[in-house]
Amino acid sequence: MNRVIIIAVVLAIVFLSGCIQSDVSSINDMTISINNHLKKGDEYYNQSATNTNKLSLNQALTDANNANTEYTSAQTSAQTALNSAKNANDGIYIDYIQNALFEVQAKLNATSELKTAITLLENNETSSANEHLSLANDFMDKAIQYKKNREEIVKQNPNKFK
Repeated sequence: MNRVIIIAVVLAIVFLSGCIQSDVSSINDMTISINNHLKKGDEYYNQSATNTNKLSLNQALTDANNANTEYTSAQTSAQTALNSAKNANDGIYIDYIQNALFEVQAKLNATSELKTAITLLENNETSSANEHLSLANDFMDKAIQYKKNREEIVKQNPNKFK
C-alpha cells in the first residue's frame, strides 16, 4: 500500500512540474508576442500622430485603428500570460506581465484619445482636439513608466527572460 502511495506522489510531482515548466515556456513565448504587438502598435501610433500633425486625418485615423488592433492583441496575449504566470505561481513573471497590461491599457487609452482628437480636427474643433491630444500624451507618458518597470524587471532577472 505504501508503495502505491509513493508512486502516486511521484507521478503527481512529475505531472505538476511538467505543468509549471509548460507554463513558464508558454509565458516566454507570450512575452515575445506581447512585445511584438506593442512594437507594431507603437509604430502605427507614432505614424498616426505624425499624420495628425500633418492634418492627413484619414490616414491618421487608419493608423490609429491599426495601433488599436495591435494593442488589443498585446492585451489578449498579456492576459493569457498572466493566467499562466499565476498557474506557475511565479511572482517575477506576474509583476512583469501586470506592468505589460498596465502599459497596454495606457496605450489603448492614448489611442482612444488620439482618435477622438482626429475626429474633432475633422470638424475644425481645434481647441477640444488639443485637449484630447494632451490626454493622449499623458497616457503615453504613463505607458513609458510601465515599460521602464518591465525593463527593470528584466534587468534584475536576466535568466528568466530570453
